Amino acid sequence: MDAIVIPPEKEFEALINDLRVLMDVTAVTLHESNTAGKTGNILTIVMEGNFTEIASEMYDRAEKLFEKHSVLLPYKIVDSADVIHKLKDSNLYYLKWYLTGRPLFKNDATYTKMIEKLPAAQSVFIKATKHVLQMFGKADAMSRGAQHYMGTNSHQPALLTIHQNIILLFGIVGELTSGKAYSGKSIYDQQGITEEFAPAFSKLFDRSNPAEAALVELLHTVTRSFPYTGNIKIKKETVVTAYKKMQWMLKETRKVYKEQLSSCEVALTTFQDPVQEKPLKLSETNDENTALDKISRIITHAIKAVAIYCFGKNEAVLPKDSLAVEEKMGNTNFYLLVFEDGLTPNTAHDLAGKIRSKSKGRYTVTLLVHNITELGTEQADQKYFFAKVISSGQQLYLNPEHLTLLNSVTPQQRNLKPAIEYLHYRNTIANILLEHVADGYDSSYTHLTGILLHHVVEQAGLAMIRLFLGYSPNYFSIGYLLEICEHFGPEIANFFPTRTESDLQILKQLSRQPWTLRYSGKDSISTDEMELLEGRCNEFVAHVHTLVNKALEDMQGNDKYENQD
Repeated sequence: MDAIVIPPEKEFEALINDLRVLMDVTAVTLHESNTAGKTGNILTIVMEGNFTEIASEMYDRAEKLFEKHSVLLPYKIVDSADVIHKLKDSNLYYLKWYLTGRPLFKNDATYTKMIEKLPAAQSVFIKATKHVLQMFGKADAMSRGAQHYMGTNSHQPALLTIHQNIILLFGIVGELTSGKAYSGKSIYDQQGITEEFAPAFSKLFDRSNPAEAALVELLHTVTRSFPYTGNIKIKKETVVTAYKKMQWMLKETRKVYKEQLSSCEVALTTFQDPVQEKPLKLSETNDENTALDKISRIITHAIKAVAIYCFGKNEAVLPKDSLAVEEKMGNTNFYLLVFEDGLTPNTAHDLAGKIRSKSKGRYTVTLLVHNITELGTEQADQKYFFAKVISSGQQLYLNPEHLTLLNSVTPQQRNLKPAIEYLHYRNTIANILLEHVADGYDSSYTHLTGILLHHVVEQAGLAMIRLFLGYSPNYFSIGYLLEICEHFGPEIANFFPTRTESDLQILKQLSRQPWTLRYSGKDSISTDEMELLEGRCNEFVAHVHTLVNKALEDMQGNDKYENQD
């Protein structure tokens, strides 16, 4: 048996440090072999990621590091995805590694992430046992087949079956001692690969013995020429010798299996699977910071987010008779400014819907989504708004690649004149449209009246948003604009309720986009409902005037006070 001397921990430390420079290491572990003639430990290097195949040059470079630090241990390089796959596939070798491995180094974040994906050890053990016994069932069947051919003096089929069984057994040994069943190799190749982790099998065929070399060549010749065997002269004694070697290998392979099985059984008596707490769903989360973290993850998984900031929230316990599902339980609505690399159409709408769905209405979001290049806008109010949120909002996510750009954003001094001018023009348009509606201009056709009122509410909303926030939206649905307005005037939600079917129908009519006139047909709303919508819009506009006038007095008063100072 090979005795392996474990080098001092200090040598391990230096080796591991060099390995971490060479590759992204999730963990480096030691676990005992003690089977198939191998006594001692195997060092396993788990790389972060998922590789189809570990490149041979990676082994070559690792080999030089092992030589440099005088570490004379057999070792394996695997990736974390392969470890997860092998254990889910019930590999007994990897189960033993998992149960008995001693970490010399581990990257806590990636190691924990890998461990969380592993199945329960006991279930792996049961499936692994079943899998190996099935393989032995095939080996036993082939052994009986070879014996049958020998009894009928069918030497060529006998040798063919023996050869196939030896290759199968090498596969079982490889899986039990190194976690991988090597196949498609010659007997000598298989034996050479197996020797590192199962040296007991090095004596199966003696390469230096001419008679055994001839036997190996004969096994290959019979296999290669099948089914066109021709007249190959085979002595019965040769077949008997090959059969005995196969039987010896079958016996030794069973021994390896029992040793590995026993090690796992002992380890399982004290092993405890990591406690994996099931993460709370967004709908079950009561802590707002946790909810914001989950929401930011949803956003960053959906788009190429650069930065996410929360700049406010509204909380509401809404009427029980509301027909909106999420409103029956009340909700918290967060206001988020999102910068992304690129800009996908309808991002704000689609993401808001996804978050509402995942939280079952417990949390909703009003998303202001902009391309990161818009930080360089020449529009002073927009620049003011971005800078204010970045400097005083709650940062939920920041891509490190854009850290310098976002850190260079500084608070802006605001000039109210452009916003007041913008307000004047929005007010002019809204008043003209309301006069048309009041004069009964095409009031007989509710679709057209609805479009006019749509523009009234849109103009009033845009005016308020610009004045109160300095913000210019890039998405203009009525529901979206009203949500933004509720940030500085929560009472605005009361003007367009959703308590009854009629409320929903009225809001739907108000939300119709102008292009829908191309396909409009018969009126879908009654005259009474249309009058109710007109009344609500008038009340809304009157409230906007009150809010705006009060805000202008306060803002202009503050400017005078600051000038006196």
